[in-house]
Amino acid sequence: MTFNTLLRRSLTHFWRTNLAVIAGVGVAVSVLAGAFLVGTSVRASLRDLALLRLGQVDHVVTSGLFFREALVDELAASGDLGTTATEAAPLIALEGFATHQESGSRAGGIQVYGVDERFWAFHGFEAGGRVPEPGAVLVSSGLARELGVAVDETLLVRVQKPSAIPVESLHGRRDDLGETMRLRIQQVLASDELGEFSFRPQQGLARAVFVSLGRMQRDLGLDRQANTILLGSSGATTAIEDTSAAVAAIEAALRTETRLEDLGVRVRVLEGPGALVVESAAGLLGDDTVTAARLAAAQAGMADQPILTYLANEIRLGDRITPYSLVTALDLEALELDAVDIGATGTDPPPIVLNSWTADDLQAAPGDVVSVQYFRWADAGALLTEEAEFLVAGVVPLEGLAADRDFAPEYPGITEATDVSDWDPPFPIDLDLVRQKDEAYWDEYRTAAKGFLPLGAGQDLWRSRWGQVTSLRVVPATGPPEAVAETYSAALRSALDPLAAGFVVYPARALALEAAVGVTDFGEYFTYFSFFLVVSALLLASLFFRLGVEQRLAEIGALRALGFDQTRVRRLFWAEGAALSFAGSLLGVVGAVGYADLIMWGLRTWWVDAVGTTLLTLHVSPVALGAGVAG
Repeated sequence: MTFNTLLRRSLTHFWRTNLAVIAGVGVAVSVLAGAFLVGTSVRASLRDLALLRLGQVDHVVTSGLFFREALVDELAASGDLGTTATEAAPLIALEGFATHQESGSRAGGIQVYGVDERFWAFHGFEAGGRVPEPGAVLVSSGLARELGVAVDETLLVRVQKPSAIPVESLHGRRDDLGETMRLRIQQVLASDELGEFSFRPQQGLARAVFVSLGRMQRDLGLDRQANTILLGSSGATTAIEDTSAAVAAIEAALRTETRLEDLGVRVRVLEGPGALVVESAAGLLGDDTVTAARLAAAQAGMADQPILTYLANEIRLGDRITPYSLVTALDLEALELDAVDIGATGTDPPPIVLNSWTADDLQAAPGDVVSVQYFRWADAGALLTEEAEFLVAGVVPLEGLAADRDFAPEYPGITEATDVSDWDPPFPIDLDLVRQKDEAYWDEYRTAAKGFLPLGAGQDLWRSRWGQVTSLRVVPATGPPEAVAETYSAALRSALDPLAAGFVVYPARALALEAAVGVTDFGEYFTYFSFFLVVSALLLASLFFRLGVEQRLAEIGALRALGFDQTRVRRLFWAEGAALSFAGSLLGVVGAVGYADLIMWGLRTWWVDAVGTTLLTLHVSPVALGAGVAG
């Protein structure tokens, strides 16, 4: 009798005990390898989900301001991107909420995308019926299930109106923030049809609607503008080898191709003196913009004059009031008041120069102290009424700079009004205070300031986190004003960094893959939770094996009597244990797949809140199974 024959017959003769050992090992391997398989499957599923949502997107360019739609084509044609991005598509990406008209069900925090055929071509889809019609909307399947909507029903989509003027500022419109679009549901998009599209990492259900880009631009008052650019490469891979280099290349291209209007800044030539004025669509020039504008003027040998204009509710002297007046803070020496010694007035209270109309209205003379009342929007969200006193340092006739209407920026609801009684600012005004003479002043002088302060005094009162200058006057050098303006605009654009003005380059693919890898290790969790099962199964198997050995003491004695030494007997039982473990491991591998599949089903249903998505599938990994068997 050979050793192998003895081993085979021992395994078959004690088959009942050996089956218990195999079962114990099988359960242990099933639970341990299954837990590893769950972790691998969750990570792989989230990785697949991230790539499914991105489509062909590698990088995303976003901006807090809306920029020219043509910037997309200019970036693609610039050649500065190289192989970093060979495809580009513009879109509008906003957050909003949707209401199903028929049932009244609502969903907030949804992603609203304004897209056209370029979006689908970018992702390699034939446009077909996917391009939303002007009065229609495409809805992601997840959102459709949540709202209970179907094709040809009506969806009300509401988004925030874009505004260059900060909502938290005094002139920001907080009472008219939204725009509602009534749209017919054209199609419900499945996950593999970009229904799960999102360029930001997220595990939860993608809730998105796709609206015609042209329709959104029209309803939101945007003239061929967008706020997002998708960038990708043909045949994009799932790994980004050098993300920092790619981002740097895109940022360099932005610095080259963006224009002043993309940054919310404009330079225009003033009629008459031919001076240039630098203005912002936000109403206030940021400190970085002012620094760049003054630097560009200095390099061109041109003088500059910062200006801050603010609306005062009233200018008061005694019981006489001039209501709703624009007050401009600037270098008072620019008014060329030869008879006024501004420096002699001291700093407490600071000086003010009134124009002749306001001085006559208040019956004010140099040396009088007037009070200026104004609104200020506090950071805490409260509209405050404040007041400051000024010493009248002089009176200037309503001519020249004192009658300049261009000191004031565009105040929505004010500057475009034909009469003071037509004003519609985003803060309360008392039109009963407006007199006929105030209407006559507006008809003749419009936004000409009624009072002038030193720049520092005005900035102490009215500076905000968005800036402390409403415009910058630049006195051009000799030459045609239009040519000087073009040269100066180019110099200013070179001095401005679009990344400091709100542009952001977002490595969407790299961050999505990183987020998928860095999620909670469910394999480790289920290993911990199931460890008592593993230990119990192994203890059960070892006890049955030990019981089998103890029942074979007579056999051991017979073997020793026949000449088997202790080493050979021990080798026989080790061989039996290895054979039983191998058989149990094979059974456990099959059980691990079933166990992991059951857990994945539970994560898709019972425990969906733990992962935030139902798009989880089982990924059978030989490495995970091998690790479970080895463990």
